[in-house]
Amino acid sequence: MVGKRIPMMAVVLGAAVLVGLATGACGAAEEPTPTKAPAPAAATPTTASFPTAAPTPTARVVVGTATPAPAATPIPTGEQPKYGGIAVFAHRTDPRGWDHMRSSGGDLTYISMLIFGTGSLTAACRENQFQTCPLLAESWESNSNLTVWTFKIRDNVFWHDGTPFTAEDAKFWVELAKNGVKVGDKVRTPARYAATLGPIEKVEVVSGNKLQITLKSPVGAFPALFSQEGSTMVEHPRHLAQPQFDKGNVNVAPNEMGWVGTGPYKMQKYDQGVVARVRRSDKYWEKDKQGRQLPYADGIDNIVTSEQSTMFAAFRTGRLDRTAPGAGRYVTPEQEVALKKEMGEKAYVIRFPTFGKLVGINARKAPYNDVRVRQAISLWLDRQSYMDAIESGYGNISAVWFKTSPLANPDVLEWPGWNQKTKEQDRKRAKELLTQAGYPNGFKVNILTGQNWVNYAEWLKGQLDGLLGAPNVALTVFDTATYNAKLCQGAFELVQPLSSGVEARHSPEIVAGGYISTNSCSYVQHDDKKVDELFARIAAVSDQQERIRLGREIERYLSIESWLALNVGEDGANFVAFRSYVKGWNFPQVTPYSNGDYTTMWLDK
Repeated sequence: MVGKRIPMMAVVLGAAVLVGLATGACGAAEEPTPTKAPAPAAATPTTASFPTAAPTPTARVVVGTATPAPAATPIPTGEQPKYGGIAVFAHRTDPRGWDHMRSSGGDLTYISMLIFGTGSLTAACRENQFQTCPLLAESWESNSNLTVWTFKIRDNVFWHDGTPFTAEDAKFWVELAKNGVKVGDKVRTPARYAATLGPIEKVEVVSGNKLQITLKSPVGAFPALFSQEGSTMVEHPRHLAQPQFDKGNVNVAPNEMGWVGTGPYKMQKYDQGVVARVRRSDKYWEKDKQGRQLPYADGIDNIVTSEQSTMFAAFRTGRLDRTAPGAGRYVTPEQEVALKKEMGEKAYVIRFPTFGKLVGINARKAPYNDVRVRQAISLWLDRQSYMDAIESGYGNISAVWFKTSPLANPDVLEWPGWNQKTKEQDRKRAKELLTQAGYPNGFKVNILTGQNWVNYAEWLKGQLDGLLGAPNVALTVFDTATYNAKLCQGAFELVQPLSSGVEARHSPEIVAGGYISTNSCSYVQHDDKKVDELFARIAAVSDQQERIRLGREIERYLSIESWLALNVGEDGANFVAFRSYVKGWNFPQVTPYSNGDYTTMWLDK
C-alpha cells in the first residue's frame, strides 16, 4: 500500500478530493511516556490526508488515489519484528451481544476488532489516527459536487472461510446497516449507527469490483464515516447471512455464523466467562512495508477478568501481558505509580485517549422538552467535580469538541454551567428557571444506567439531588443489551454520563450521529431540525476556516442556546499496562479503540 501526502494548506478541488477537519492528538493520548517504548509499527496503511504544519491542529483531507507502481522494498533497519507467540490480554467481561449493529461497548468491540478489523471500507491510519486510510477499499473518488462516491474494493481480501470479499459483499453490508431487511413478517431494523453513515440514497456495484454510493446531499469526508472503530465493522458475510435471512432469521448475529470476518485473527474458541481465543488468519491480506505477511503474532487470548484487583495482581505476577481497557478495569493512578516503582523496564503504562462524556437527555419528553429545564440542569452540574470524583483529577472540562480542537470555542470555560468561578451564581439561576418552568420543588427523574457505569450514575444523582430533591432522583441499572435497547427505543429521561456519537471528536461528520434528530439511537433525543441543518452545512463545506466557524456555531447552539448537549468533558484516568516485550503496536491517539486489531503487534520473547 503506497500513500500520497499533500501539504496541509494546499486547496485541491476536483473529483478525487474531500475535505474533513481534525484536531491534534489530545493530551490523554500522549502521556505518560512509557518506561520502555515499544518499536514503532512495522506496517503503515496508505494514508490519504493533509499532514499538519502546525503543532496541534490537523486538517484532515482524505484523497482517493490510484495505486502507484510498486516501489523497491525498503531495507529493514532497527529492531525487526518476530513472528509467533500468543499474547495474553485481560478482557473486562463477556459481550452481552455479538452484533455491532445492535450492541456497543468495549466488552464487544475489543474482541470484534481482532476478528473484523477496525473499520470497513476505510479505517483510521495506524501511525496518525486522525487521518483516514484505505482498508477493504483500496482507493476512492467522488464526482465534483461530492454526492457520488466510488470505492475500489481490494481484489485480495478473503473471509476467514476462504470466500472472496467483493463489491457485492460491501453493498450487502452497507444496505443492511442503512436499511435493515424484511422477510415476510420478520423485520430487522437498521443498524444503531445507520444515521452516522450519511445521507445515502443509492448503493450500486459497478464494473471493476467497485462500490458506488450516491448521496442525497454532499459530504466532504464521506469515506471517513466508514472508519468508525466501535461501529462500522463488516460482520455479516453475504454468503452466510443471506441464507439465514431467507429462513426468516433476520436478526442473525456474527457468533451464529462462526465469527467469520476479514480481520487479522479468527475466533478459535469462546468459553463464556473464561476466555476468547483468537488465532492468526492465514487468509489475511495485509503485508508490512517489507512485504512480510501480517499479523506477526500467532494469536491473542482474551481472559475475562471479573475483578480489577484480580486483574492487576495477575499482571504483576506475569500471568497477563496487558491489563484491560474500560471503565472499572483501567489501572488506577496509584497502581500506575506502583508498577513503575516495582517493575521498572519490565512494563510500561499507556494513558489511553478519551471518549468524552455527556449526560444523555430525551428532550422529546416532558419536562425536558422545556428549554428552561435543560438549561437549569446544565447550569447546576459541577463538571469539575466529575473530573475530581471519577477521573482522579485527570481530564478536561469541554463541550461538543475536545479542548484542543480548532472547532472548539476558545471561551467554553467562561460559559454559564462550564465556568467554575460562577457556579454559585449559575445554581441560583438554575433554581429560578425551574420555578419559572413550574417545578419549584423539582420533579421525579429516573437515570438510565448501564451495569458498567454505575459510578457515573451515582455522580449524576449526587448532582441532581441538590437541584430536584434527593427523593425525586432514582437510578435504574440494566444489563448492556437491555440498556442499549432502551437507548434506541428512546425509553429514557436522563442517561448517566457517557459518549454520544462523540468517539471521533475531530470529525463533524461522525459526531453528527450523536446529535442529529434522525438518529433513533442517539443519547440526545430531540426534534430540533436546526441541529440537523447545521451538521449538513458543515459536511458540505471544504474551506477550513468556514468549517471552524460552523463548528463553533454548532457547539454554541447545542450547549448554551438550545441546551441540548449536556457535555461534561474529557475523561482522563485511562491507564493500561503492558509487558515490555509487547512491541510494534501504535498506541491509541483518538479513542481507546484506535488500532484495536493488534495486526502489527509482536512479542519480543
